[in-house]
Amino acid sequence: MSLRKTKPSKASKKRPRRLIVRKEIHAMSDGERDAFIEGVLELKRLGIYDEYVHAHHHIMIPTVLCGEPRHPEYRNGAHQGPAFLPWHRAFLLRFEADLRKINPSIILPYWDWTRDALDPLRSPIWGPKWMGGNGDPKDHDLVKDGPFAQASGKWHVEAFPEYGFDVPGLRRSFQRHVTSLPTPEDLSRAMNESFYDLPPYNADPTVRGFRNVVEGWRTNKADPAVTTDGSQLHNRVHLWIGGHMYWMVSPSDPVFFLHHCFIDKVWADWQAQKQLDDPRWVPHYAPMECGPRGHNYYDRLKPFNVTVEEMMDIKELGYQYDQARELKPRPPKSPFEAR
Repeated sequence: MSLRKTKPSKASKKRPRRLIVRKEIHAMSDGERDAFIEGVLELKRLGIYDEYVHAHHHIMIPTVLCGEPRHPEYRNGAHQGPAFLPWHRAFLLRFEADLRKINPSIILPYWDWTRDALDPLRSPIWGPKWMGGNGDPKDHDLVKDGPFAQASGKWHVEAFPEYGFDVPGLRRSFQRHVTSLPTPEDLSRAMNESFYDLPPYNADPTVRGFRNVVEGWRTNKADPAVTTDGSQLHNRVHLWIGGHMYWMVSPSDPVFFLHHCFIDKVWADWQAQKQLDDPRWVPHYAPMECGPRGHNYYDRLKPFNVTVEEMMDIKELGYQYDQARELKPRPPKSPFEAR
């Protein structure tokens, strides 16, 4: 799986670049929704989709420093460390590019789960024309409706015995592991973080920084402002959906891409706010160097042929989001004020 950043031709530099506009699911037309679903099904038929499942699974390789636990659940190439956001941005870009080879009009949508936090079971995302609904607890938690049900004949998900999934088919188990989705107030805690990441660049709940908060590792064990027990934000959505989304084969469920597209938007919004408030200290990423392999600013994001640095500017990458967060300059903060 490769993703190479190409330079625009001289001719293209003479005119403004037309950006892909990613939309929230509530803003998608029926035609845009159907084109996306049909594109995902076609990637599955061609055998391309499963490459994404395995790439996400295989990135679970420890990326640790001397003296740290050599285990992927301490830190790996795409999770529990600074590269979490740029790695998944590269992942989404490759997926979007493959979809648009099938149909150049396809838009990669995002699901803003904070909009549905009050009544998540009634979100349109679980409708039969979108992702389909919950799994059947009487039949291995298998999804029974929508385009990705095993019975449709178009969405075969292999068995994963190592996770207790001994029969094929897409699984979901809503609210089994956590009972609520993150709220706008939960998300605001991440947006208010001053720094992208902080040492020791892992998943410890005491670690501040935008990445660790939005990934969901900063919990009420260390932050009394967190009002719900357990994992937060990104992680919490995986747990709430359950089934395949509970494990590292989570891209088996196409809702993975809508979820991570929103996480990418949240990062883009945070980047834009930092650019407005603190332009002197761009790129607002850490570590620049001396951090874990694969997580430094100039490191390659395996298995892609790009670096963290190349993933920093979404407009340079050719896309933007339909509902950019309203930006207002924040008042300057005294260097003597506690953060």
